[in-house]
Amino acid sequence: MSIARHRRGMTLVEVVVALAVLSLIVLTLGASLRSMAGSALRIDQRMDAVDEMRVAVAFLGDVLARASVIQAGGAERRLLFDARADSVAWVAIMPARFGAAGRHAFRLSVEPADDGKDALVLRYAPWSGERAAFPDWATAEHRVLVQQVESLVIGYEGEGLAQAWPANWTRRDRLPSRLRLDVATAANAWPPVVLPMRVLASPGMGGFVIGGSTR
Repeated sequence: MSIARHRRGMTLVEVVVALAVLSLIVLTLGASLRSMAGSALRIDQRMDAVDEMRVAVAFLGDVLARASVIQAGGAERRLLFDARADSVAWVAIMPARFGAAGRHAFRLSVEPADDGKDALVLRYAPWSGERAAFPDWATAEHRVLVQQVESLVIGYEGEGLAQAWPANWTRRDRLPSRLRLDVATAANAWPPVVLPMRVLASPGMGGFVIGGSTR
């Protein structure tokens, strides 16, 4: 009789306990796997945001390094440069490796993208010099530099990151030598980006221009 009892299978209570322990193990493993997948997704999103920022900064740096001094039309003597706290427009030479080479009018601002969400957008249109004014930006081509942008603040020609950067440019006879961009996205905020505006020689200016100041 003792041998027969020893050969019996697991009791119902033992089966229930074993299933409960197995369920706890499966739940723990599932939570760990979900946490690992979420961490990997966040890392991928962060890397994508860093790559997006790097590409945007490099592109803007190339364009701002080829700025042109252009006299605006009208009776008032001023340069063709529109500087605001949330947008900036200027004339520069498009880098040849981006396709449409030659002098273009550019505007950087935050506006709704095709998906309806705000984005950092660079609009551009060929500038022939026939009319000393900016084009109709609504019909200009555009390139989305950064997706899901919550705010853009532009400062002009400050001194270092800790110093004041005026949110407008009141000088009408010269361009600023550098711009500061403070961009906040849905994912995170960029570190402050300072880009030099290197001005190329322009026909009819009676000299050459370097680093935003006439010489």
